[in-house]
Amino acid sequence: MLEDLIVKSIINDLVIRFSDNIIAIYGIGSYFDDSLPSGWKKNDLDLLVIVKSLEPIPMQEWTEVRYETHEINENHVWVGFNTVEAYQSKNNFSKESFSNYEWSLIELKHPTNSKLLYGKDIRDQLPETNDLKFDYENILARGLYHLEKSLSEKDSNDAKQEFSKAIFKTIYYMCIFLDPAYHKTSIIENGTHLKNLVKEDNVLEKMIDFFEEALIFRITGKYKNNLNDLSKEFISYLFNLLNSGALHREMNYQDLIDYLTKSFSGFPYLLREIKKLDLIKKDGC
Repeated sequence: MLEDLIVKSIINDLVIRFSDNIIAIYGIGSYFDDSLPSGWKKNDLDLLVIVKSLEPIPMQEWTEVRYETHEINENHVWVGFNTVEAYQSKNNFSKESFSNYEWSLIELKHPTNSKLLYGKDIRDQLPETNDLKFDYENILARGLYHLEKSLSEKDSNDAKQEFSKAIFKTIYYMCIFLDPAYHKTSIIENGTHLKNLVKEDNVLEKMIDFFEEALIFRITGKYKNNLNDLSKEFISYLFNLLNSGALHREMNYQDLIDYLTKSFSGFPYLLREIKKLDLIKKDGC
C-alpha cells in the first residue's frame, strides 16, 4: 500500500541520518489507528522517535524542541524527537516537547494507543499512568487551538478539518475529566467512552452530536450542517459549560477571557466570538 511505502521511506531516511542514535520509532495518532471506519481520510502522519541523545538532532531557529515537518503526497508529516528520560517527569518532558505530558505518556505507554515501527520497545521503562494528575486547562487548550485555527483558516476544507480536530481533542478532554482512569486515545474509543459516561439528561450529551458531525466529515468530506453555524453552536455550548462550572472548573466571563488570552499565543478569533455570546453574562464578574 502507498501508506506503508510512505511510512517505510520516512523511517529509512531517519535511520540513514541518525542510525545508532535511534532507540525506537513509534507511530501515533489517527494515521495508525486501525479502529477508524473505512473511507476515513488519514493525512496527518505523526511519528515519535526515541533517541539516546538530542544533541545530533538539528534544532529549529526559534526553539530547542527537536522536530521536523514534511509534506509527502498530501500527507502532513510531523516527526518528534524525545529521550526516554524526558518521560520520567513532567519537568523533563517540557524541555523536549510542546505536547501535553500526561496525554503523551498515556499515548506511548499503552500499546493500543501507538505502534512500534522500528527498534526496541521502551514502554516498560516509562512511568505508570494510574495516578496521573491531569493538567485539564492545558489539554482543553489543545482542542481550542484547533478551533481557533478553524476560525482563522481561509481555505474552507482546512477550516473543516481543523474543526473536526477541535471536536476530537475536546472529546478526549471530557473523557479524562469524567474518568481520570481512562487510558485510551483512539478517536472512536473516546467517542464511545463519552457516550457511556453521559446520560440522556446530562448536559454533556450534546457533545455526542458534535462528535458524530465530525465523524461524518472525516468519512464523507462533508458536514450535515453549515460549518459556520456549527462553529457558533459549539463555541456557545462549550463556553457556557465552562461558565456554568460543568467542566473541570467554573470560569466567569473574565476568567474565560484571561484563560484564552494566556493560552498558547492567545486566541484572538475565539476571543472575538466569546465577546459576542449573549448567554454568558458579564454582570457581577
